[in-house]
Amino acid sequence: MSEIVFEILKLIVLLTVFVVTCYLIPWIRVKIGQDKLAEITKWANAAVLMAQQVYAAKTGAERKAIVVDLLKDILIAKNISISDSQLDMLIEAAVKAMKMQERS
Repeated sequence: MSEIVFEILKLIVLLTVFVVTCYLIPWIRVKIGQDKLAEITKWANAAVLMAQQVYAAKTGAERKAIVVDLLKDILIAKNISISDSQLDMLIEAAVKAMKMQERS
């Protein structure tokens, strides 16, 4: 009798480990990725608004360079790494959102 109970418990533990490995861990990784993306997006929006207000006399390319440098410093401090093209997309999206808000 105890051997049957032991085998059933062993099977339950194996199934639990399988479910955690296959479903829970990937979900946690996705969730952490979404949180980091939301944080990067928040910082990109703030940096674009800051550059627009503080450096209004500079050209768009100069303001973008300032924003890129600022965001890279923030991401390094927070130990978050994204590619330059991803950073560029986030900045462009923040600029577009800012311009759409100004029109409204």
